[in-house]
Amino acid sequence: MALQYLLELALFAGKCALFVVAAGLLCSLVFALARRDGRRPKEQNQPYLVIKDLTQELKRQRRVMRRAVEKADPDLQLKKEAEEQASKGLFSCFKRRKSKAKPQSEPESSAASAAAADKAESAEGKAQERRPKTKLERRQQKREAKVRKLQELEAQGVFCPRHIFVLSFNGSPSGAEVKRLRREIDAVLTAAKEGDEVVVKLTSPGGMVNSYGLLSSQLLRIRERGIYLTVCVDSVAASGGYLMACTANKIVAAPFAYIGSIGVVAEFPNFNRLLNAHQVDYEQVTAGKYKRTLTMLGENTPEAREKFRQELEAIHKRFIEQVLTYRPQLDPEKVATGEAWLALDAKDLGLVDEIAPSEEYLRQRAEQCWGSVLAVRLVKPKRRGLKALLSRMSLAQVLNFKQEAEALAGRLKDSSPYEQIR
Repeated sequence: MALQYLLELALFAGKCALFVVAAGLLCSLVFALARRDGRRPKEQNQPYLVIKDLTQELKRQRRVMRRAVEKADPDLQLKKEAEEQASKGLFSCFKRRKSKAKPQSEPESSAASAAAADKAESAEGKAQERRPKTKLERRQQKREAKVRKLQELEAQGVFCPRHIFVLSFNGSPSGAEVKRLRREIDAVLTAAKEGDEVVVKLTSPGGMVNSYGLLSSQLLRIRERGIYLTVCVDSVAASGGYLMACTANKIVAAPFAYIGSIGVVAEFPNFNRLLNAHQVDYEQVTAGKYKRTLTMLGENTPEAREKFRQELEAIHKRFIEQVLTYRPQLDPEKVATGEAWLALDAKDLGLVDEIAPSEEYLRQRAEQCWGSVLAVRLVKPKRRGLKALLSRMSLAQVLNFKQEAEALAGRLKDSSPYEQIR
């Protein structure tokens, strides 16, 4: 009895020891993951440079795009399938049945032999027509029919691109999507050539002047390479969104999409009277007469208001100049009033070239394309590990929200106006 009690006690102690060891290993692993970059040698605690080899990244983008284009090219696919079928046919035809030679009969007349030969050839031709065609032969016939159709369209003056690259852009007022759009355009320009088409599915209500000016410059990179650029608008391309869209060779919009709003607006509150009511003084020191025109906390003078209005007029003038550069048929007196129109009305004004949803336009262009339609999208890999797990927890989300609120409060304290193209 005592021996059994001792054995059970020893077993319980062994289980406790294993549990303590496992818990210690787990805790050490968690702390190692959390502090893997925390401890560094003393000399590494100084500021350091991070150098990224963009050459290798561009080579990788070029390699990925080239493979995607080659894989989607129907002519290359048919050529590879024909080569594979020919190689299989060589290995499968080593053993063939020998045709039995018929006994030679008495020589017939030349006319009878010629008639018999014609009859045999016609029978062989009919047998070949009745023979079921392979999948490769059917695809080759479809391809030949499409090539003939595209040649007829080009003879009529219709532009038939070799390949179509599709990008999607959904803009915010801050225009923070410029990094993603730039990388996607970098990837497209490594593979696209003259004779290709780039379709940008654009949705944006406008935003900050400098951000959308940079975004429109990114689209201009495509057009300056001699590549046909089309912008499709399904919901809205207003103000800064139209600043981007006007750079395209063609603008296609859904019937009830909002188009236009060629204007500039800047709005912010002024708390000067509230501060005066509570006897709070606001001091602002500047070097330069027009370093700060309108402020949110100080008293704004008529001269400052006039100067700020002149700055907005200058931005508006540049906006109109860019629109007229790429769409000279527009009348600035009618379209540069800051109004937005439905696409059906915008087409009458010349702001839009064609009325169609983006899906319908892509379907039509796919039938007029020599190659294929490729969608290019930048996808960020999912973060893994302890840091990613903590970021998904509610506490981390609250902290992120707190940081965003502090950043917004800092922006409100700044007396500089928040200019937007709207």
